[in-house]
Parts: sequence; C-alpha cells; structure tokens
Amino acid sequence: MRILATALTAVTFLFGATLASAQDYPSRPIRWLVPYPAGGGGDNIARLMTHRASEVLKQSIVVDNRPGGNTVIATQVLLSSPKDGYTVLHTAEQIASNGSLYPSLQYSAERDLDFIALMARVPFVLLARPNLPVTDGANVIAYMKKEGDKVNYGSWGQGGANHLVMEAFADRIGARPTHVPFQGAAPAVQNLLGGQIDLYFSDPTVALPYIRSGKLKPLLVTTKERLPYLPDIPTVAESGYPGFDMYTWHGLVAPKGTPPAIVQKLSATIQQVVAEPAIKKELMERGLIPDAQGPEQFKETFLKTQAELGGIVRKLGIKIQ
Repeated sequence: MRILATALTAVTFLFGATLASAQDYPSRPIRWLVPYPAGGGGDNIARLMTHRASEVLKQSIVVDNRPGGNTVIATQVLLSSPKDGYTVLHTAEQIASNGSLYPSLQYSAERDLDFIALMARVPFVLLARPNLPVTDGANVIAYMKKEGDKVNYGSWGQGGANHLVMEAFADRIGARPTHVPFQGAAPAVQNLLGGQIDLYFSDPTVALPYIRSGKLKPLLVTTKERLPYLPDIPTVAESGYPGFDMYTWHGLVAPKGTPPAIVQKLSATIQQVVAEPAIKKELMERGLIPDAQGPEQFKETFLKTQAELGGIVRKLGIKIQ
C-alpha cells in the first residue's frame, strides 16, 4: 500500500506540475521555425499568423527561418529542441512525403511529431505558357495525351508538392510529360513566361498576379470544388476525373511528447486566429482556403496526404539522397 501511495503521489505531482506549466505557458518567447526563406509565401503566412498569435498569447513569437532540404533541416532542428512548447515548426505537406523521398531519413513525422493545428489549405492552379495551343482544361488534357513526353512541365524542385501533384494528375489522365525541376518557384515561372516550359502547377499566391494581368493561362484547379476567385476555371474532377482533390497546406507541429495541455492551448490559439475575419480575409486574398483544424483532424489530414504523396513517390520510384 505504501508503494502504491508513493506512486500515486508521484503521478499527482507530475500531473500538477504539467498543468501548472500549461497554465503559465507561455512565460517566455516562442521560437517559430519556418523551413522556407524569408520573404517567400510560406514565410509571409508564418509572419501573418505569429503577429496575431503573439497578441492573443501576450508573448513574443520569434520567426526563425531554417530553409533547405525540403523542410528536413528545420524539422531536425525542431526534433533536437526541448519538448516544452517553446519551439514549434510551421510546415507544409512536404513532411508527409519526405519519409518516402529520403530513404535514409532519421525520423518519422507520424511517430516523432505532435500535430497542433492546420491553418489553411493551398490549392494548385495549372498554368500554361502564353502560346501553348490550348484554351481550357479539356484541351490541355487532350494535348498532354497526344503529345506525350514532348510536353514538359516545371516544378519548384525534385520531390516538391507541385512535382508530385503533376505526376498524380498525369498518371490519372494517362499522360507522360517530361519533368523540368528548378530551384524554386520564381525561376520556374520565368521559364514558363519565356516559353521554355509548357505547364506549371502553381499555388495561387504566385499565380494570381499573372492570371489577372493575362500573362499566363489558368486551365484547371486541383481542389474538388472551383475556387471563388477563379470561378470560371474547372476542377480536374469535373473534367472527367472524379475524386481528384489535391492541395498543400500550412500547419503547426511540435516535438512528440510536448505536454498535451500546451498543445491544446497553442491549437486553440491558432484556431481562434484563423477564424478572425481580418485574418480569414487576408488568407483568402492570398489565394488560400482558411481551414482551422485541431490536433486530431490535422493528423488525419497529414495521414491522408502521406498516403497520397507516398504512393506517388513509390509508384514513380522517386528518391532524393
């Protein structure tokens, strides 16, 4: 009985300490890792979210850019940090495909991360070079099937989301275009404008200015429903391929083992921020779809993405050393 009482006392002490820690959290600045360069789309979303979240939490949030390695570098920094909620990672769907892309990866996102909150989903828009002889989604699908590997497409890098989405799309329609990877979105779009590549799946943040100016042609979107800011552009699903629904996303994660009460507090804060009219409006103006998800739903989204992208990687035998 004395041993049981001692054990219960220890459990009560630890639970009480964790609860007290969560109630006091955050008592010092939070480091918000961003696996993208400063000034890019992901960084801009991170700064929008951290500015408002710091006001809600009444504590500073410091953005720490750690680009490189398809988010691997920043994720490794996160996993080497204390599990106390003071280091978190703003990340995207890349964490769901890295396990398949990198055979020697030393961690598992599913096993080693706590999922805090999803912030927004990011659809893809299929853009064509100005003089490509297609005018709509049906045209481009027929063109890709007919021309085969004579059609080329750009991506922002080997194994990046828009590379995998294009391969999933091409596989679904029965086409085999040629992949031309670039070091980032900017050079890919410049080559599309210059006519060196034919097609490019872009996120709306990059695509919208070129669409509105008439410099590039939007042909299809990858979400199951049309986008409110591109109401005339059909989805892949309604172009004869039902069920096609692919997108990237922005979410927040922590090292596995972060106190649950702290995860919940951070999650509630992020969901509150995303629901605010001003933030929602800002996200939508950037072409994102606000989608505040808590830990369990976010993990389900991650697992769905991991299955989809991992399946593409394995089918095509894509590996990054």
